[in-house]
This record gives sequence, structure tokens and C-alpha cells, in this order.
Amino acid sequence: MVSQEATENAAQAAAQAASQAASQGAQQASAEGAGSAARVKAVTVQPGNTLWAIARERYGSGTLYVRLFEANKDAIRNPDLIYPGQVFEIPE
Repeated sequence: MVSQEATENAAQAAAQAASQAASQGAQQASAEGAGSAARVKAVTVQPGNTLWAIARERYGSGTLYVRLFEANKDAIRNPDLIYPGQVFEIPE
């Protein structure tokens, strides 16, 4: 008969192995796609949009608007003034 401790140890080992395999798969996918142009994302500014709102939608926090501003400095003179129709790169 298998003890409860042995069963728990086996379950923990299986969970750890699955976690490591998932991590390795994610790292491999990231490495494969690092040079791919398909990974570049963009957004077209709509009326009423702000960098803060775009950052909140894409990253989950409006304070990360700086990331958008830095990536698109050539198209944005003032982060408070963006215009409908502008296309901005969305860095990962």
C-alpha cells in the first residue's frame, strides 16, 4: 500500500515537472519569435483616445503610457497631444 506522503510527493513532483516544461516551452516560443515582424503590434488612435487609456487597455496600467511615448517619440511631440489617425507601435 502506498502511503499518503508518497502520493503527495509524487503529485508535487509531477506538478513541478509540468511547470518546468511549460516554462521551457514559453522560453523557446519567445526565442523563436524574437526576430519575427509578426510580433510587432500597433494601434491607430481614435477620437477621444489618450496614451494613458491605450496603456491601461494594453498593459493594465495607465502609468505605463511612458512606454508608448518612448517607443513612438518620432511621432509624438507632446504626450498630452495625440491625434486620430496616428499609428503607434505597441512594445511588448
